[in-house]
Amino acid sequence: MLLWVRRRFIAGLFVTVPLVVSVVALVWLVRFADERTSGLSEEIFGRHIPGVGVLFAAALVLLVGAIATNVFGRRVLQRGEELLLKVPVFRTVYAPVKQLIDAFAPDNEFGFKRVVMIDDP
Repeated sequence: MLLWVRRRFIAGLFVTVPLVVSVVALVWLVRFADERTSGLSEEIFGRHIPGVGVLFAAALVLLVGAIATNVFGRRVLQRGEELLLKVPVFRTVYAPVKQLIDAFAPDNEFGFKRVVMIDDP
């Protein structure tokens, strides 16, 4: 019984932690962008428009994607990732999230190509 609970808890943990981290990061990014751009929307439109940060956050993600797909940007991101993976707490959260995202990436030639059967005793 204890083994069953432990396995299910660990499985649930591996599903919820990357999801929660991704949602929290996205919410933080949108709030951050919304706070930084609230003055800009007031200057342009004459009043604060909530949600303008979503557009700026999307533009920021698009810019990072453009940088990440060029040769120089790929090298810079790789070096930055190597440095960040040396931080113990960051490594514990980032590595599984990155692995999960890489598994669903469209250019991943190995993700979900084989069927595996696992027999639970």
